[in-house]
Amino acid sequence: MRVTVTGRHFEVTPAVRSYVDARLARLHRYTRQIHSAHVTLSTEKHRQRAEIILEAKGREFTSKDVSEDMFAALDSVTHKLERQLRRHKDKRTTTRKSGGRAAKGNGSPEAGMLRVLRGTSVGEGPQDHDVLEAGDYPLESLTVDEAIMRLETNEREFLVFTNRATDVVHIVYKLPKGNYGVLNLNTVR
Repeated sequence: MRVTVTGRHFEVTPAVRSYVDARLARLHRYTRQIHSAHVTLSTEKHRQRAEIILEAKGREFTSKDVSEDMFAALDSVTHKLERQLRRHKDKRTTTRKSGGRAAKGNGSPEAGMLRVLRGTSVGEGPQDHDVLEAGDYPLESLTVDEAIMRLETNEREFLVFTNRATDVVHIVYKLPKGNYGVLNLNTVR
């Protein structure tokens, strides 16, 4: 993580700098993908102002606070950032924490198959296309986090699965710069 500390009418001492680094290090428990942090410290009369702009996962998290003590202001600002990051993480995992898939029939989750186009069915239109890969793939019941972890461990560009909580078919795919996308496939039954 790249950390920039700026002081406006305030001298950034090594003690303050190490305190900022220690407080920002705590934020890694919510996300490992923090790219940069810009910390602005300023003094106005008896007020100490701290502001942190954090860039993580393509999003920007901002927090400001004013106190009579700079260390107290830094504590408050990092606490606010922790809450923002925790809320963001909880939003991503809420549907995954709501339990397993609904049981079908005998109490076991429904398993399915995804049928991919065969080479003979492609190219019958006005344009011919080359099929590089075709076949039947089992649809596993996973959470989005589990699917992303599986995608990270193998060399595929995408993974198709059914969400345990919602019974919806999803496609997780890799984006540039190490991010991931999720497509929801609403099927009519």
